[in-house]
Amino acid sequence: MVKTMNTNTFDNNQIRNDLIKAMLTHVPFDGWTWEAMEQGAIDIGYEKKKTSSERIKIFKNLFKNGSIDFIDAFSEIIDLEVKENYNLIEAKPERVPEKIKIIIMIRLNLCQKYKEAVRSSISLSAIPVNTKISLNILYRTCNSIWRIVGDKSTDFSFYTRRISLGAVYTSTLLFWLNDKSNNNIETEFFLDRRLKEISKISSLKKPLSDVKKFANNFNDLKNTINIKPIFSFLKKINKIKNSSTS
Repeated sequence: MVKTMNTNTFDNNQIRNDLIKAMLTHVPFDGWTWEAMEQGAIDIGYEKKKTSSERIKIFKNLFKNGSIDFIDAFSEIIDLEVKENYNLIEAKPERVPEKIKIIIMIRLNLCQKYKEAVRSSISLSAIPVNTKISLNILYRTCNSIWRIVGDKSTDFSFYTRRISLGAVYTSTLLFWLNDKSNNNIETEFFLDRRLKEISKISSLKKPLSDVKKFANNFNDLKNTINIKPIFSFLKKINKIKNSSTS
């Protein structure tokens, strides 16, 4: 972490990342708020010659949607760290479910010291006004996991894989938040069970009606990000996919 920063030296992405990392120790006490970001900024000496109100104006320019943008940036930082950590593994498993399990556990272990911040992010992500960005965050994480695994699908399995992984990841995340076992072993067992339920997903290449089979597993996801039917999620994934490839 840098000691001091200057907006003329660091690009906005670097500044955003540094501020998010700095605020994380304050989130359990102050929430995902401007105050937590201000305390983090003080910790790293960001724009220390400016007043608090002047710094907060800068923050609001960098994070125009406030708290949900903090969560978005934090999740993206973790996505990148997950990929870096997975790439460092020399003996990677061959089977897709085992790869996914390792990647999800890497993600949760990276978040372990930020558990209360993650817990706080869940309730904020569920607010209806944040649904669109929350869905983008979830999609990006699931898409990143599949890409790390090596998925290059462009047919209908592209959707089924991300929908099912979204349900698995979200339910596992909620379980992990209350897991007090050593080294998250209970979460690992829980994840094993969820992955067995969708072990055939990598070979799915069937019509839209097959998505209904995943509706029950999708309940946790639906409740967490406050969206209605599974087909709404499917439409949103389609829009995000098309915009990201155009």
